Amino acid sequence: MVQKIKEIDAADAYDRIQKGTLLLDIRESEEIEMLAFNVEDQIFIPLSEFGFRFNEIPRDREVIIGCHSGNRSRNAILFLMKEKYSNVYNLDGGIEEWLARELPVKWDNHEVKRAIPVHKI
Repeated sequence: MVQKIKEIDAADAYDRIQKGTLLLDIRESEEIEMLAFNVEDQIFIPLSEFGFRFNEIPRDREVIIGCHSGNRSRNAILFLMKEKYSNVYNLDGGIEEWLARELPVKWDNHEVKRAIPVHKI
């Protein structure tokens, strides 16, 4: 049986995180230093280290995986599904969508109270 990736939008993700779901940010350190999710319950495992650090991800909790736009996190979820993780969700749109929804972020290690325009490169 082929499992389907479970997607979650930014607003629902934020609500779940506030209720105990873990956020896993898989972006690289340089990305996180510039712009980070501003939530209490999160861990960081860069995708470049994911293959040998994924065991740090708890199997007994819901985990929402985020990246910049939702593409790398989909790949991480496919990997975790092969490793028999079942309670993982892809943050659809990544931190870009998080920003668009005006959810809490840290910009260059400063808390931001309003949305920041997202510039596509």
